[in-house]
Amino acid sequence: MTMRNERNAGKWYRACLAATLLPALLLVHRHTMAADSGTPAAPGKERAVTLESVAGSPIKRVVLSAKAAQRIDLQTGAVGEQAVALTQIVGGIVVDPSAAGASPQTRPAAAAASGSKAVAELWIRVALSPPEWSRLAKDRSARIVPLVTRANLAPESTAMLTDRPPLESAKSGMLSVFYVLPPDGGLVLGDRVRVELPFEGGSDKHKVVPYSAVYYDAKGDAWVYVNTAPLAFVRQRVAVERVSGNLAVLSSGPEIGTPVATVGVALLYGAEIFGK
Repeated sequence: MTMRNERNAGKWYRACLAATLLPALLLVHRHTMAADSGTPAAPGKERAVTLESVAGSPIKRVVLSAKAAQRIDLQTGAVGEQAVALTQIVGGIVVDPSAAGASPQTRPAAAAASGSKAVAELWIRVALSPPEWSRLAKDRSARIVPLVTRANLAPESTAMLTDRPPLESAKSGMLSVFYVLPPDGGLVLGDRVRVELPFEGGSDKHKVVPYSAVYYDAKGDAWVYVNTAPLAFVRQRVAVERVSGNLAVLSSGPEIGTPVATVGVALLYGAEIFGK
């Protein structure tokens, strides 16, 4: 798939997302402006959103009505602590094993050790630095996520490292590392994928939140909305160390056990910012 097609697919996805969120954002914006300006709600109607000042901060507390929370499907979770596997997401490309100087009978390292007769038909090539290669968990599978959209594609799969030694680039010093692509993944030569690589370690516990709880503003700063009272939320800055699966690992942020919004976060941000 060409880079142009990837960009077009990304634009199509963002357009669909915007079309889905825009009506709700406009509805929240309309109610928020009325609440912030002091305009009373129509007789017999409850305000959807109320903004309240936070002492010593430009950030506003966002208070939703029960109906508004239901309309945006608001959900909450909590800041947790758990051991998170060390992973790294890199780009990969589907290649022919012969391009790496391998015979058609080359097998995954794990399969070769077990005496399996599995034959690799296609490989995925990723580029790693020598330190990354040394930390790679070579006996564990990598998660493969396709970047292309076709009817016969599996949403994701796993792949094992081949027993082909890495190929070093004399120019860049990077290593080409190869994984065996499962035969039923639907990918073809030249397809690009995301590869989530496993690394050694990861037994220490870390502060985590669901990744859906994190909102990035236009400057790239990361935030969560802390649930301070029933249907009341205050934006708090966090530092995301890395993302592992559906979890964001935090190096700073709310205390463990703090309730945060996990669904409807973008709409909370829109309500707060539009109301300024």
